[in-house]
Amino acid sequence: MCSIIHYDKMRKINQGLRPGFRTAEEVIRLKLGTGNPALDRLLGGGIEGGLVHLFYGDRGLHDDLLGIAIQAQLPKNKGGIQSSSIIIDSANIIHIDQLTDISYELDLEPEEVMDRIYISRAFNSSQTYDLVMNQIDKFFDRVPARVLFVTGLPNLFIKEGISGESLQQLTHMATKIMTFTLQRGIFTVISAQPSEQNRHLPAGGKALASCAQVHVHVEESKSYFKYVLAKHPQYPVRRASKAKPPRFGTTLPLSYFDQESKEKD
Repeated sequence: MCSIIHYDKMRKINQGLRPGFRTAEEVIRLKLGTGNPALDRLLGGGIEGGLVHLFYGDRGLHDDLLGIAIQAQLPKNKGGIQSSSIIIDSANIIHIDQLTDISYELDLEPEEVMDRIYISRAFNSSQTYDLVMNQIDKFFDRVPARVLFVTGLPNLFIKEGISGESLQQLTHMATKIMTFTLQRGIFTVISAQPSEQNRHLPAGGKALASCAQVHVHVEESKSYFKYVLAKHPQYPVRRASKAKPPRFGTTLPLSYFDQESKEKD
C-alpha cells in the first residue's frame, strides 16, 4: 500500500518550504483549468500540481482529459500553464477529430496542439507496467512537459485477468506515480473503469485508490455528464453536472425526454 504523507507536509515539500506556521493566504495552490466549467467549480479551479487525480466511470470522461491536455497549452491568463502533456495510454483515448474540434474552439492550430501532446500507447499489461515503472522518468527528462496522463491504468490488467502478481504491479505503479508527481510538482491525471462490484468505486484495487489524493466519478447519460468529487484533501464530497451540446437536425421522440426526466429524478 502507499505510504501516507500529511497533505500540508506534502505541499511544503512540493513548494520547497520549511516546516512552520503559515496562513491559508500564504499557501500557493497552483491550478490548471480543465476547460470544463463544471469540473473547475467542482475542483475549486482545476487540477492541482503535486496531486494525483483519479477520474473513473463512464468512458466519456476521456473527452475531458483531452480537453485538459489542450487547455494546458494556453497561457496562465486563460487558465493554462503553457505546457506540453505526456499521455501513457492504455485506453485508446486519442481521437484526432476531437482534438481538432477542441483546438478550434480555443483558437489554436490543431497541428501545433498535437505537436505538444506526446503519446505512448500500451497494448498489454506488461507494456503499461514498463512505461510507468521504467520509462516515465526518461519521458520527462526529454520533453518539457508538466502534465501527465495515465489513461486506463488498470484496464489491460483486468482484461487479462487479475492475479496476485498483477495486483502487486498495480500497487507498484500507483506508488511510483504518486511519488513522481510529488517530487516534480507536476499535474497528474489517472483514469480507470468503474469497479465491477460497485460502479461508484474505481477498478484497480485499494492501492490505486489510496495513492490518488483526488477522486472524480463521472457518469454519462443521453443529455448530460454528472461529476462527483468523491475524495479531496481540501473539499467535501460534492457534485456538478454539464449538459451535452444539442444535436441539431435530429427529431427526438417524447419518450426520450420522459426517460431523461426519470434519470435526473
